[in-house]
Parts: sequence; C-alpha cells; structure tokens
Amino acid sequence: MIIPGAWQIFIWGQAEAIMMYLGKIPRPGIGIRIPEIVLPEVVEASKRLAMFSTVMLSFNRETAPKDYIESRDPRFFYFGHTGTSISSYVSMARDYSGRLGVPLEVEADHVSILGSVERALKKIAGVKVEEPIGDGEAEESIRYIREELREAREAGGVDFATIDTCDLIDFSVDKSPLSDAEARYEELFGAGERRKLEERYVGTHCFLGDDRHVCLNFTRQDVARLAVKFWRSLEYASRVYSLIATENGHAPGIEVAFDETPFESNPLEVYFYLSELLSRGVRVDFIAPNIGFKKREDYSGRLDQLYEAVSTLHSIVSSMNVYLSIHSGSGSNPYTDKGFGVWATLARATRGRVKYKMSGVFIQLLLEVMAGFPAGSKTRRLYEEIYDVVVDHLARTVEARGALYSRELEAMLEKYRSSWDSYNPRHDLFRHYFYVFQSVRDDKGARWLREELVEHYIECEELRRRYSAEMQRLLERLAYTFNYAGSALRYRAISLGGK
Repeated sequence: MIIPGAWQIFIWGQAEAIMMYLGKIPRPGIGIRIPEIVLPEVVEASKRLAMFSTVMLSFNRETAPKDYIESRDPRFFYFGHTGTSISSYVSMARDYSGRLGVPLEVEADHVSILGSVERALKKIAGVKVEEPIGDGEAEESIRYIREELREAREAGGVDFATIDTCDLIDFSVDKSPLSDAEARYEELFGAGERRKLEERYVGTHCFLGDDRHVCLNFTRQDVARLAVKFWRSLEYASRVYSLIATENGHAPGIEVAFDETPFESNPLEVYFYLSELLSRGVRVDFIAPNIGFKKREDYSGRLDQLYEAVSTLHSIVSSMNVYLSIHSGSGSNPYTDKGFGVWATLARATRGRVKYKMSGVFIQLLLEVMAGFPAGSKTRRLYEEIYDVVVDHLARTVEARGALYSRELEAMLEKYRSSWDSYNPRHDLFRHYFYVFQSVRDDKGARWLREELVEHYIECEELRRRYSAEMQRLLERLAYTFNYAGSALRYRAISLGGK
C-alpha cells in the first residue's frame, strides 16, 4: 500500500519538496547498467516499498562521456562498457524520478584515479593488482574526471559521488623492511609534518560502539608505514573532492572507496585513512572498506568473524560521523544474496546504518531469465547470441594477449572449453565477463547487441513480466533484510540553517 505523501520530504523553513541528496540515510546503491531495463524496476520497488534509493553507474568503467561512448577508436573500446553515456544516465534517472515523484539519489560511482579502464575491469574478474600507477597516469585521470563531471553537470549534475584513489596506494611498504619505510617517511614528510602526524596518532584511540569498546594502539612505526602507504592516494582524493565540488555545479555527498584493494582493510588503516581525509576538509558520508568480499562471488568466510570485523569498523567510523558502505554486493548468482546469512549479519553488525551496493547482478538476473526461455524462442536465441559473442571475444583476447588478458581469464576459458557446459549463465567465464556484450560494435560502430536486447525487451511482454517479478523479489529481500523498506516514512529529512 502506498501512503499518500510518502515521498514528500520536509525541509525546514521551505515548502514541501523532493530532495535528492539523501545524506547518511541508510539505503541501497543500485547499479543501472542498462537504464532502459533496470531503472523502471528500481523506481517501482522504491515506490512500492516506500524506500529511499540511490541509483549509480561507475564513471569511466560503466559509463563515460558521450564522445567516448560513440567513438570508434579501439583505445576507447571498454570506456563506459555499458554503452550508456553520462548525460543519458543522469538525464534518464532525473526524468524518471521527477515524472513519477520518486526521489532517487543520482550517484557518480567510482570517480577514479586509475591507470586504465582495462586495469579496473580486471579487478572485477578477481585479478589482484598491487602496483600503484604513476603520476602521469594520475594526472591524465584528473583531466578525464573533469571531462566526466562537466558532462554530468550539463545533464543536471549528480547528488552523490564516490571517490576512488585506491590505485595510488603503495602496498609494497607493507613488505619492505622497517628501516626502508622510515627512510621513505623522512624523505616524504618534513620534521614538522612528522611531528604533527605522530602527535595525532601515536598512542591509544578508543571508540564506543553499540556493543563494543574498540581501542586502537598506534606506534611511531605504524604511523610511518601508513603515511608512506597512503600519502599519494590521500593527496589525489583531496584533489578529486575539490574537482567534484567545482565541476558538478553544486557540492554533492561523498563516499570514499577503500575496497578496490587486494587485501582486507584493518581497523588501523581505516581510521588513519578516514581521519586524514577529514583533516584535509573532505566531508565524508560513507566509507567502503575491503571486508573480504569478492566481486560476483558469495562470501565464503565465517559469519561470526564477518560480524566482528564489520561491527568493529562500524564502531570506529560511526564515532567519526561516517557510516559504512558495502561494495561488491553481488553474489555468485542473483538468488544467493552474497551467501546464506550474509545480509542479515551485515545488518546486525551495522545496526542497519549502512549503504549496500549491487550492480552486475541485475543484468546477470536478466540473462538468467532469458536463459530459461524455451529453446528456439526469440529470447533464447538472443541469449545464445550474446553468450557466443562474449566467449568469442574473450577467446580472441586471450589469443592476442589483448587489453583484458590475464592468467585468470585464460584459466577460466580453458575450464569453459573442457566443461561442455555451453550456455550455462552461471559458468565462471560468462558471469564474470558477460558485460563484454555491451561493448561490442558492428562495422558501423553501433553496439548492436545492446540495442537488440533493449528493443527485444520492450517488445517482449513475457520477458518483461518474468524479469520484473524476479527483480521485485530480489529488491524486496534486500529491502526487508536491511530494513530499508519504509525508510521514506521513517526518516524525516530536516535541514536547519541558511537557505
């Protein structure tokens, strides 16, 4: 039942209006990789469940400026691999939100300093990348981010942005001798800077959580290693933050991605990194640590250990007026929900004050629904065509040692070829790399498979009916487990102060 006025948010001293920036309200972050298909389902679920929601696309990786989307230059083949430009994404999300009266926060996810799109896409498939990128690549990323944000601003701007500078973290310092780390520390930071860092961190820092008292003990050696490890990432995060505020047209909410790393985040790292961001004037709403989640894989660890780790991190960051965001939320398939009991464990550990992000699972679900159609049907034939194109593209990539090549990809391809399990939507090769079908072009540069899928979806009522039913069930499970359902009624957003 929809309660009249459920979508009216009260702003102190003003008339009733719909507000897009949701602050720290707990909510799902939903990736709409094919907005024409996914966005209507998100709007329907948000309205029916009276739930605040964030819609998102990863800048650079999933979306890109229109010129890159339409480019036939092979260097930009994977830029914005969904085929949805930034301007189309922002304008479609705002149009649906405005016309239907459902407040959707529009997020620029993973506004990133990264070496290449291919490097980022390899992470999606589970390839560990430790080597930090160089200054030249970082400066090129700054230039490109400015281009992304200007296109977003022309379409109305974004309400929220996630900053990702993980590719600048120097993991080698963890493996180097302490003497080398301290020498580098003294080289990078002057005596005054070192004194301030040590005064700020050396000693014991305690945080009172909902069910625990957490104390972190820093030595001077800890500070030296952490300062060297994170200094470039922090410096560029501050620059990206300023760039977003300047180029977006208005200052959006901010999340910091701290999960695009090959190792799990420990509490000292999270506290140090977040504290340094705040000291630089970066106003953070959410931070996303690496809690051991792998992309498109179910969590395989013990739930009690997950609870302890997340509850500890929640106690620390919430004491700093920041909340956790969980990335890589998609499981091995659309029905596992990241593993039995995982969602409920996260909800308990954070007391529901958490942002949970999923993206690829919604297209994976669409492909699974298509795979269930009768052999020979138009829907099934289109699914098989998508599958064949993906496998063929990956085979040619491995043979030519192309941009996406990795030993992990080669192993997946060999496993697929030896399995005789053709057209299984849950085969590792396909579920990790199905996104390729949205990037492939024909001789005229058209993303013909993406276009054919959208056209068929609009025409095929049975496909829409089946997909809608499964999407609504998935979003319901998410909403009720994390207690997102009813958030539009539960939270009164009140702005106090100036106009």
